[in-house]
Amino acid sequence: MRKLLVFAVAVCAAWNGAAQRVTLAREDIPRLPVDTLPTDRDEVRLVTFSDGTFRYIPTNRYIFDSAPAYTSNWDTLNLYAYRTLSLSDLPRVTDIEFSETHGFRSPAIGQVMSPYGRRNGRSHNGVDIRVEHGQPIFAAFDGVVRHSRWNSGGFGNIVIVRHPNGLETYYAHLSRRAVSAGDWVRAGQVVGYGGRTGRASAVHLHFEVRYADQSFDPERVVDFERGALRRRDFALNRDYFNINSRATEGLDGEEEPGQPLAAATSSDALPETSAVPGTPVPDPDPTPATPPPAAPEAPVHHKIVSGDTLLALAMRYGTPVAKLCEMNNITRTTTLRLGRNLRVK
Repeated sequence: MRKLLVFAVAVCAAWNGAAQRVTLAREDIPRLPVDTLPTDRDEVRLVTFSDGTFRYIPTNRYIFDSAPAYTSNWDTLNLYAYRTLSLSDLPRVTDIEFSETHGFRSPAIGQVMSPYGRRNGRSHNGVDIRVEHGQPIFAAFDGVVRHSRWNSGGFGNIVIVRHPNGLETYYAHLSRRAVSAGDWVRAGQVVGYGGRTGRASAVHLHFEVRYADQSFDPERVVDFERGALRRRDFALNRDYFNINSRATEGLDGEEEPGQPLAAATSSDALPETSAVPGTPVPDPDPTPATPPPAAPEAPVHHKIVSGDTLLALAMRYGTPVAKLCEMNNITRTTTLRLGRNLRVK
């Protein structure tokens, strides 16, 4: 009996010692909101959770959820979401605004190891930025994570964020992803960590900017060595989607398509002086005649076919979704019946 008692005490002591060494994994801890904290931006709050994690939550989340960018062509499983939209469907020029309220932070500051364009006979649809293994990679703008998965086609760990202006940013070769599909992220939030997963010969960040799945040179938008946004308003010309269209070939003094030329100074506006001495130079007319008003354009209609969405029509004809709804007395959730004629301009 005494031996049995000693054995029982020993077993209990061993059990208690083992129990004291047990640590709970993070996924075993209930994830409950603990507190909401202010940030440096009024429209964003920081929510902390009981498992030690946190998330940025926009106070105006409903604006993001109802934005045209998030109401159609949303695919969390596949890399590309606009499979029914071709390049020819896009407007000749699309005005892209980088609003102050949508923030900006360069995903990584550093040397561009490999630019956008042709590389070894293949298309290189983004830029490669030198980073350290495990270095935090940041969301460039506010937006919603559309895709966060492992890609076996060469990207490795990749995160794709869609932004309210319709652009998507790609962050590839990550050693680890820090966000999931459906997460709202703010500019500067960590979306992953530098690595060399997938088809990568060295540690780097492969970064792309796309519109309706079409890529263009990210250096048209971001100066990676300075970590700065090049411009706040960007006229995205359809020609930029050509893989041979490199921003770095003409960034200095580049004239944005669709933008008026700089106004001439008063001296520049004068006609050239005649070669004959003494010939008077006519004064410019201070009150030029007002041109007659242009005739209103005839309405343009589109017959609905399979795969059409309001967002696709908006991008194809350059008419905002809200305007399409107003002209046709419909809402964003109206079912587009095949064969129906919608006014698009």
